[in-house]
Amino acid sequence: MLAKTKSKVPWIATLIAFVSTIMILMTAAANRGFAVQDPAPPKEEPKSTTAAPTTNRGAAPTRRPAKQGILDLEAPIMQAELILVVRLVDMTESKLVYGGKTEVVTQQFRFEPVRTIKGIFARDSLLLTGQDLGIQQFAGGAERLEPGQLLLLLLGRQGPGYFNCNRAVSLEQSIPRLRDQADPLLAAVEALITVTQKQDRAAKVATLLSALGKAKDRDAAPLLLSLRRRALIGAQTPNALVIASRFLDDPSPEIREVTIKTLAALLEADYLQQGELRERAVKTIVAALAATGPDLSVRVAAFDALGAAGESARRVEPALEWLRADRAAATFAEHGARLRAIGRSGRTDQSDAIEAYLDQLPLDAPAEIQTAAGQALGVLAPQEAARRLVKRLMSKSDAGLGITDELALLGELPRDMAAPALVEASARLENYGEQLAFATACVKVADPRLNLALSGLLNPQFGDVRWQASEALRRIDTNEAASLLSPHLKEEANLLRKLQLAEFLGRHGFREGYPYAIEHMSAPELQDAAVEALAAIQEPKAVPELRKIWESSHDLGWNAAAIRALGRLGQADIAPQLLELAGRKNPLTAPALIALGDLQIIKALPLVLDGLGSRNDPVVIAAARAAGKLLAGPEARSNEVRDRLAALVADPDASQAVRGTALESLVALNDPRLDTALIAAVQDGSLEDSALLLRIEKLLATRKVKLNPQ
Repeated sequence: MLAKTKSKVPWIATLIAFVSTIMILMTAAANRGFAVQDPAPPKEEPKSTTAAPTTNRGAAPTRRPAKQGILDLEAPIMQAELILVVRLVDMTESKLVYGGKTEVVTQQFRFEPVRTIKGIFARDSLLLTGQDLGIQQFAGGAERLEPGQLLLLLLGRQGPGYFNCNRAVSLEQSIPRLRDQADPLLAAVEALITVTQKQDRAAKVATLLSALGKAKDRDAAPLLLSLRRRALIGAQTPNALVIASRFLDDPSPEIREVTIKTLAALLEADYLQQGELRERAVKTIVAALAATGPDLSVRVAAFDALGAAGESARRVEPALEWLRADRAAATFAEHGARLRAIGRSGRTDQSDAIEAYLDQLPLDAPAEIQTAAGQALGVLAPQEAARRLVKRLMSKSDAGLGITDELALLGELPRDMAAPALVEASARLENYGEQLAFATACVKVADPRLNLALSGLLNPQFGDVRWQASEALRRIDTNEAASLLSPHLKEEANLLRKLQLAEFLGRHGFREGYPYAIEHMSAPELQDAAVEALAAIQEPKAVPELRKIWESSHDLGWNAAAIRALGRLGQADIAPQLLELAGRKNPLTAPALIALGDLQIIKALPLVLDGLGSRNDPVVIAAARAAGKLLAGPEARSNEVRDRLAALVADPDASQAVRGTALESLVALNDPRLDTALIAAVQDGSLEDSALLLRIEKLLATRKVKLNPQ
C-alpha cells in the first residue's frame, strides 16, 4: 500500500507543476493581451470623438451631463392621454432581496392632482410605482422626488392603468419639477397640445412662434425643438428667425445651444437663399459667439450655424474674423467646427492655411479634426485635397494606422479627382472596415477606373462590402462593370437584390438572371423588380412562356405578373384584352392599367381617369403609374387626368402610397401643377415623420418653390 502511494507522488507533482505553468501563462497572456499569439495586430481606427488638443489618449465627450436637462415634450404630449400637475404627497420604499444577494428597491408614490391639462382624472389621489413612472433606475441616485414637490406628469394608457410616456435620461427631464401653478412650462405644454392637434403645419408653426414670443427660460426649449422639426416652413415664415433668436442671451448654456441649433436648422432649410434673412442671422450668431463664453457645445453649435449660412457668412465682415483657419481654439471640437464653417462659406482665401494645418496635424489626431480639415479643403481646393489626402493615407498606412477617414473624404471629392486617388489607395486596404469605406466611396464616385479594384470585393463572405461594391459597379453601368459582376450573380442571397442586379446585367447583354426573374415575378414584393429584369434581359423564350401562363393559369397572382411582364415587353397585340379587363371591376384591373401604360395605349386614358377615382388603392396606384407614362407621349392630352393627379398629391385623406405614386408621375411629367400640389402637401401634418414628406421637401428645395407666392 505504501509502495502504491509513493508511486502516485511523481504524477501528482507533475500535475501540480503543469497546472501552475498554465496559470502563469494565462496570467501573463492576460496582462500582455496575448501579444505572443498576435505579433502584428490589426490597424486601429482613430477615435471619432473629440479630444483635448494636448493629448491623444482618446476623446472626451463634447459636454458633461447637463446641469439643466433640455425638455423635448412634443412626442410624449402627443402620446399622453392624461397630463396632470400633481403634488407628491408621500413615497414609500420596499426592499426585496432576490437569490439571497440582490437587493431591489420598489417605490410607491402617492400624488395629489392639482390641475388637469389634458384628459380627465376623477379621483382625489393617484398611486403609481417607480416602474409605472419609468424612474426605478434613479432610485439609488442623489436625484430624488421629494414630498411637497409640484410635478408635471405625462401619462399614457397601459391596459387599465397609466404609465409615464415621457421617459428620459434624467429624473428632471422625465418628471419636470414646477415652481408653482403659474410655471411658464405649463403654457408651453398647452401650446404643444395645440400643435399636436392641428393638421396644418403652417398653423403649427404660427402657434409655436406665438408661444415662443411669450416664453421666458426653460419653457423655450421644447418649443424651439418643435419649431426645428418644421424648419422648412419656419424659414419662410416672417419673423420666425427673429423670434427664435430671443434666447441667445439666456443664462443657461443648454438653452443657448438649442436656440443656435434651431437657427442653424432654419438656415439649412432656407432653399430660397433669402439674402437679407441670412445676413441678419449671421450677425446675430456672431454676436452670440462673441458673448457666449467658454461653453464648448454652444461654441461648436455657433460655428455650425455659421456654416449653415453658407456664402452669406463671408459677406458679413464681423464673421470673417471668426472664420480664419489660423485662429487659435482651446479644443479640437471648436476648431473642427470652425474648419467646417470655413469650407461651407466658400472662403477660398483660407485654403493655404487649411493645407498647412492638415500637413502638421499628427497622423493619430482625433478623427473629427482630421475629417473637418479634409472636408473643408475638399470644398475649397479639391485637387489639392486629393493629393494631400492620398499622401496622408499612405503615411498612416505605413504607420499602421487606419485609413477609413481618408477613404471617406476621397469619396466626397469630384469624380475626376477622386477616382485616380481611390485607385491608388486601393492597394492599401487591409481590413474589413477599410474595404467597406473604400466600396462606399466608390458608390459615390462611380467611375469606370475603379472597376478592377471593385472586382476584388465581391466575395459573398464580405457582406456589406460586397453590397457596396456591387452597387458601385451597377452605378458605373458599363459593359466591363457588368462582366465583372456577372459571375457573382448566383452568389447573391437576397432575392430583391438579385433581381436588381439581374436587371443591370440584362441591360448589358447578360441573361443568366432570367430564371430568377420569371420564377419570382408573382411575389408582390418582388414583382416590380422581376418585371424590370425581364424587360432588360429580353430572353426570347420569355414571351411564349408568359402567354402560356396567362392562358392556362388559374392563379390571379401569376396572371397579374404575366400581364405586367407582357406589357413591359411591348406585346401590343394584347391591348384589346387589357382594355376589357381595365374597363370593368376585375381583380386584374390594376395590372391591366399598368400594362396599358407601358404599351402607350392612348385609348386607355378614360379608363385611367376612372381608376384615379376608385376607392381601391391598388387600382388608384396603377392608374397613377399608367397616367405618368401615357401623358408623356406627344399625342396624349388630358387636363382632367393631370388635375386628378395633382389633387391626389394634395389630398390629406388619400393614402401615402397613392399620394407618392401620383407625385412621381407629376414629377416625371414636369407638370406645372406640381408646385401647387407640393405647397399643399407640405402643409399636411399627417405626413410628418414620413419618407413622403422628406421627398416633398426635397422637391420643393430643388424647384425653389415659394410657399407663400405673392
